[in-house]
Amino acid sequence: MFGLYIHVPFCPQRCPYCAFVTVVGHEEWHERYCKAVEAEVAMASFANADGPLDSVFFGGGTPSHVAAENLETILEAAAKRFGVRADAEITLEANPDAVDVSRFSQMKSIGVNRLSIGAQSFADGSLKMLGRLHSGDEALSAYDNARRVGFDNVSIDLIFGVPGVPDSDWEQSIRTAIALDPEHISTYGLTVEEGTALYEKQRRGRWQSVTEKTDCWATEHAVALLESIGYQRYEVSNFAKKGFFSRHNWGYWRGGRYMGVGVSSHSFDGRKRYWNVRNIKDYMESIEAGVSAVEGSEQIDNATYRQERVWLELRTAKGITLSTEQTERLTKSERFRDMQDAGFLTLGNGSLSLTTRGFLVADSMGVEVSDLLETGPR
Repeated sequence: MFGLYIHVPFCPQRCPYCAFVTVVGHEEWHERYCKAVEAEVAMASFANADGPLDSVFFGGGTPSHVAAENLETILEAAAKRFGVRADAEITLEANPDAVDVSRFSQMKSIGVNRLSIGAQSFADGSLKMLGRLHSGDEALSAYDNARRVGFDNVSIDLIFGVPGVPDSDWEQSIRTAIALDPEHISTYGLTVEEGTALYEKQRRGRWQSVTEKTDCWATEHAVALLESIGYQRYEVSNFAKKGFFSRHNWGYWRGGRYMGVGVSSHSFDGRKRYWNVRNIKDYMESIEAGVSAVEGSEQIDNATYRQERVWLELRTAKGITLSTEQTERLTKSERFRDMQDAGFLTLGNGSLSLTTRGFLVADSMGVEVSDLLETGPR
């Protein structure tokens, strides 16, 4: 698995919860930035870059805010540098306030075959609390426009755990998404990240996150509704119809290689991780001077590699495959048996996976299991 991530930072606004590198305004930079990304792809020296690409992902930011012809030049550079499989998944993130039929049609014409629509909610009260520019009706229109131009692989992103709104907002959002019948639905709990406007509000006592009980209810409710009609929960936050897993993100979770281009993007070649500068002007000026925009790198040692594989793969429905030695190590552990008895984990035929209850505490389970595999029974 080999994927290409392309960071497009431009946005009509900066959402108060967003921790990604974004740029509001500066439309005059769009073409210049995309030319820099094109040049970065062309000059890439990526270890094990034997191609062709299995997936390409335009993330942001709001990639749909940028003209299709600018993104097309990046795709062309990727095809020339690495090659792109005929059946490659090419995803574009889109916000409901930055698209119409014409824009979606243009994106489809350059080769985009999967859309990820950042609806976040279909309830206007929740959208207002999240600081979004669009309404619930506009999110519905964006989805309808995607279908009208022929997209047959559409994902909808939703956020739960929004304080100050009734539970009925989440009920409305998840049921509306189900009624639309997309191929893929992602549900994310609202988190407060350092450096965001939301973090500052919380630090000053002007924002209080919902309780863990509320978050658990929202998760369990969504899981019950989605699985009852055939969506498979293939990762903690992601649900898909058969054959419609996000190929790009699946590569992240299962240890695939990926190259990131653009400001702040990250890459992983199998054992080494590296990342680009976070300032867009520094990024463009470096590339234009023919200099790498990589700011830092990290060689992953064997222990860290094993640990990360456990953390990430345990987040998926497939779970992790264990050797006989690893299985014996876990089954001899009283702590592991306690976690099994509590209904967090399932072990069988050399495979370890989380239960529905275990998914609620996936991160802590990953740490626990990784520790037991490295240090032995206790």
